[in-house]
Amino acid sequence: MTVRVILPGGDADKYMRFGDAYVKRNDGTLDVTRTGAASLTYAVGEWADVEGDECTSRRRRFFRR
Repeated sequence: MTVRVILPGGDADKYMRFGDAYVKRNDGTLDVTRTGAASLTYAVGEWADVEGDECTSRRRRFFRR
């Protein structure tokens, strides 16, 4: 529900709206997803650490039998 992105200089961006979550991408970028709004993206080097609710995968998996 809350996400805190720690920036390289030590400052932090706080997202405290209900439904805020983050997704760490394999290429080193960070996406902060907000309910009802576009995602915010931090490029490689723009963020140092992140705390809060990590977005869970919403993909459905279909298994054949």
